[in-house]
Amino acid sequence: MRTVFLSALLCVGVGCARVSSNQPVRYVVDGARAPTFRIAQGKGTALLLLNEETGASAASMGVLELQGGSTVPEHVHADSVEMIYVEEGGAEMTVEGQVMSVRQGDAVYIPAGLRHSVRVAESTPRFRTVQVYVGPGPEARFRQGEPVTPVVSP
Repeated sequence: MRTVFLSALLCVGVGCARVSSNQPVRYVVDGARAPTFRIAQGKGTALLLLNEETGASAASMGVLELQGGSTVPEHVHADSVEMIYVEEGGAEMTVEGQVMSVRQGDAVYIPAGLRHSVRVAESTPRFRTVQVYVGPGPEARFRQGEPVTPVVSP
């Protein structure tokens, strides 16, 4: 199930949707060299893998990691659907006022225009998700965080 879900997301992210882009498509992005930014008051990171800069004009994909006790405040993506796959840990998500628990192996679908937020319990060591925005753009806000220098082996 996980492989099929991630393969489908990757297909959308790299251009299977046949949406044109001004950037040449990078079919493979080295996650160890992709830009990463510190977010959530230093309690998390956002790894930006596929987006308009890599030629993925139909969607974007990244990895979001949050430490216990961190939050993502309520916000809205007016023109982008957000899909999340929880790889590790768990959190409390609120979508349009509906509170729900999410945990490893869960997939979350948030239609464009809905208010949503995340809260990670103090007792959770790490909450790690794959994030996809269909209608890229929301991931650009992570660039406001402090860049994290990747540790790359020679």
